[in-house]
Amino acid sequence: MHFTVRQEQIVNTSIKLIANQGIQTMTIKNIAKEIGVSEPAIYRHFKSKFDIIYAVMDYFDHYSLEVCEIIENPELNAIANIDLFFKNRYRFFADHPELTKVMFSEEAFQYDAQLSQKIMHIMHQHREILLKIIEKGQKDDLIRTDIEFDHLFHIVIGSMRLMVDRWCFSNFSFDIYTKGMALWEAVKKIL
Repeated sequence: MHFTVRQEQIVNTSIKLIANQGIQTMTIKNIAKEIGVSEPAIYRHFKSKFDIIYAVMDYFDHYSLEVCEIIENPELNAIANIDLFFKNRYRFFADHPELTKVMFSEEAFQYDAQLSQKIMHIMHQHREILLKIIEKGQKDDLIRTDIEFDHLFHIVIGSMRLMVDRWCFSNFSFDIYTKGMALWEAVKKIL
């Protein structure tokens, strides 16, 4: 993923507009106004509003893949890998609250087939990596085997999802990293 400085500015402005006022306010006109340029200047960098939204998703996907690469550490056991996933995810959320709010409000993207497909792709990447880690942990007797590994995945990710939703709906009123890691400690006991 490579953005020019202006493209990154457009993407970040779009993220702020969506996070603070909803996707309906993310228009080329509003982006141009926020940046202080003309509407045609935006079109020199992106063909359409759709392309900007897709770039926002690519931006998130890029950071998500970085985290996923980190947690696939063969030198760590499964629990340590999942722990690393939680630490990295919650740190990312804390550092990028507006982007987190946008990406966790995926309902806004469900009415467009391409955007839905992109969201599903991102979700699938996380799912595949975590399922492999959970399955390895079960084989190594580090994670319980009396619950199907797919169900354990939903417990792990579902708990994170609810925590992030609560944080976003409360307008980031608590320390997501501290609360999230405390939640992970509870989920770890279930595993």
